[in-house]
Amino acid sequence: MDFKFDDALLALQQSVRQMVDEKLKPYDSLIEAEGRIPTDALDAIRSAGLFGSHTPSVYGGLGLDMLGNSLVIMEMARAHIAYFYTYSMNVHIASKGIELYGTDAQRNRWLPDLASGQVIGSYALTEEAAGSDAAAVETTAELKDGYYILNGRKRYITNAPIAGLFTIFAHTNSTKPGKRPISAFVVEKNTEGLTVGNIFEMAGGKGAFQAEVILTDCKIPAENRLGEEGDGFAIAMSSLDAGRINWAAYCVGAAQNLLDMTIAHITARHQFGRPLSDNQGIQWKIADMAADLHAARLVCYDAAVKYDEHPDQRPLIGARAKLIASEMVGRVADQAVQLFGGQGYRKDLPIERIWREVRVVRILEGTSEIMRHIISRETLKASQR
Repeated sequence: MDFKFDDALLALQQSVRQMVDEKLKPYDSLIEAEGRIPTDALDAIRSAGLFGSHTPSVYGGLGLDMLGNSLVIMEMARAHIAYFYTYSMNVHIASKGIELYGTDAQRNRWLPDLASGQVIGSYALTEEAAGSDAAAVETTAELKDGYYILNGRKRYITNAPIAGLFTIFAHTNSTKPGKRPISAFVVEKNTEGLTVGNIFEMAGGKGAFQAEVILTDCKIPAENRLGEEGDGFAIAMSSLDAGRINWAAYCVGAAQNLLDMTIAHITARHQFGRPLSDNQGIQWKIADMAADLHAARLVCYDAAVKYDEHPDQRPLIGARAKLIASEMVGRVADQAVQLFGGQGYRKDLPIERIWREVRVVRILEGTSEIMRHIISRETLKASQR
């Protein structure tokens, strides 16, 4: 497969790289220390159009294909992960349900604000008893007189404290026996009955927020439902298909950053009268890191192209890319810490921070175990065909 990047995309990549170096990375230490992203850094991301990098241009986005979007994400992954958490929700899971299943009125109402970054999006699926088993959500939505009344409690919801728009998944027709259908709803920030609960302190990702979303007789118009009743599970999974490729691209970018820093370190640092890079054992570690990264990059590119060209393959390619890339970046990060030695374990240097940040990618938006389940399921289906 030939992965071609036109001149316009390469120019965008270069401009994003410059923005990351000049306007984002200088704040990495501040974000880690104070737990906040400076306003001018977010404004730089907005000005670059990255809140809508994969949103169709008709709704104010850049309209990049998935491959171009992935290339941009790889550059953004060179800065603190809080930036990606904050803007990327608008690019994938917090906007895809509206883009793929919304009516024209819903798309025109909500997508332009998400694409511009004027509104921050959030995707509220996970609950205490519903993690990998998304169908186990207990939040309910009861239809009364043209309105849905939502009740329930979500947790680990990215961007919840700063979000202006939530895509929320809840059971409808709750009186029916057996498995209840899930539906998806768009809920605006100031809707009565929606509150943000506890903010969870995580091992990595300072400056981004994972919190509870509490729904108490939260009343929304019926026209805020996405798709038909019962479409919610399909909407959730379709959004995650895109999100998983986004995270795969992030892992590739983060791993490249780690490899670049590691090579700079081992060539500059001398031990026993020669550079660390002269040692064959260290050279082999670099070879493993570089080969692992290259393989994951190709899988990510392949998934990005097929996302656009073969929509029916999205569950498989998204799961495969996320599994391979998230496992890869974990190995690369661990080797980087090892090769930096004591410096790799220091809080005031970035290696330790990135090591913590990338660990969660094997958990969020589908664990590695669930990715393997999806890959095996889709592979077996293909063999039967």
